[in-house]
Amino acid sequence: ITAWSVPYAYGLDAVASEVLIAANGTSPVVVNVAIPHKAAGYIAGWNSMKDAAYLAELLQHNIKVRFTEQPLKFNGKYFDRGSLVITKSDNRKNSNFHEKLAEITAKHKRTLFASNTSFGDTGTDFGSPNIKMINPPKIAMLRGEGVSSLNYGAAWHFFEKQLKYPVTHIDTDRFNPKKLAAYNVLIMPEGRYSSMLNEKALGSLKEWIRGGGKVIAIGRAGGNFEGKEGFGIKNKTSDDKKEDAEADLTEEEIAERLIPYNQRERSNVKNFITGSIYKVTLDNSHPMAFGYGDTYYSLKQGATAYEFIKKGFNIGYIKGDAVSVSGFSGAAAKAKLENTMIFGEVRMGRGSIVYLVDDVLFRSFWENGKLFFANSIFMVNNNKPSL
Repeated sequence: ITAWSVPYAYGLDAVASEVLIAANGTSPVVVNVAIPHKAAGYIAGWNSMKDAAYLAELLQHNIKVRFTEQPLKFNGKYFDRGSLVITKSDNRKNSNFHEKLAEITAKHKRTLFASNTSFGDTGTDFGSPNIKMINPPKIAMLRGEGVSSLNYGAAWHFFEKQLKYPVTHIDTDRFNPKKLAAYNVLIMPEGRYSSMLNEKALGSLKEWIRGGGKVIAIGRAGGNFEGKEGFGIKNKTSDDKKEDAEADLTEEEIAERLIPYNQRERSNVKNFITGSIYKVTLDNSHPMAFGYGDTYYSLKQGATAYEFIKKGFNIGYIKGDAVSVSGFSGAAAKAKLENTMIFGEVRMGRGSIVYLVDDVLFRSFWENGKLFFANSIFMVNNNKPSL
């Protein structure tokens, strides 16, 4: 890649200074968590991978957790979309609920707001249909032939070292959609799956999705569904081409065809993007973008571009001219990114296909993208009926 930028990789605001800025070190924060037993429920923020790891451990200890699709306000305190809601009534059958909640909250150094009432200040209460139960995901991830070892490794590292949530690995040469009955999330890392997704397998996969399964396709993995009925993804192509006759060619097209042999390689770079950072507009009312603002800076590794989804959700997109803030982009490749989808969701029956066109886990160092992945796992179309 040609763009290395700590502020964009970590999602930080940054300033440039011509003078040395003094900094004072601080001692590690010690969190002492008190869980008032009489509280109706507890609310935690959602804007980082630390929050995702906290949620992952809560779910593995059978603590029922909800998330809010609308902003909340309790006792004058505001909570944004995606905030976690843990109610006493949901966990009434958990005998050591308060002790375990306090233990996990202290371990992850999270802050809980305890509410003595289930009624919010603005009409969105704990019982609102906008506060959805998080169904603990049962995750399978593909590996083996056709799968990018680098992207698979980054995803494996994500689950094992950062999220610390169980995932089952399935070899592509042993893939059978019927085996997905034990899972509700399928991770497809970057790769080419054409040999695996024959017509029969694709039909079975669609059946699994319609029944409530969720596919998360990273990078080129999404291209395996391009043009397939129901998957809602389509490559962006140029305008209708003119007839291939010299009389119809523009001067620019003629010059393109007459480039000398020794200049071809240099000329072709206009079609390439080699790890450049682009400004992406977000619909942060969608669960995939919870915890983000309305703008994200994405690491784009190639010129692959997809049209806006027609029947689904365009959550991250480039509208109008593409804006690159760092790294190299060829002029033709950059122009192709105008009006394209970067992150999207397509519903199929009760399930979904999640497209992460840009790799949000790139080499495990692109920290600012990882919450998109966590959101896709836990919050996108993960709606369990209220208890």
